[in-house]
Amino acid sequence: MTIHYTDPDGRQIETTPDTDFDGHPVVTIRSRGEFATVPIRIPLDHVEEVIAGIRDTARQATQEQR
Repeated sequence: MTIHYTDPDGRQIETTPDTDFDGHPVVTIRSRGEFATVPIRIPLDHVEEVIAGIRDTARQATQEQR
């Protein structure tokens, strides 16, 4: 399963199942901008930690807008 997201400025992220350079399973998030694509490989045992961090950041952003 691949997930795509495009922000209001047209920049995109794509999330796909993948393997790292050693063949271990990872989730790869590719950030696509106007000039470059940058892969970020997240080991499976760190996916929940990354998602929790994004949620915490979103909560913080919500509180700063109040």
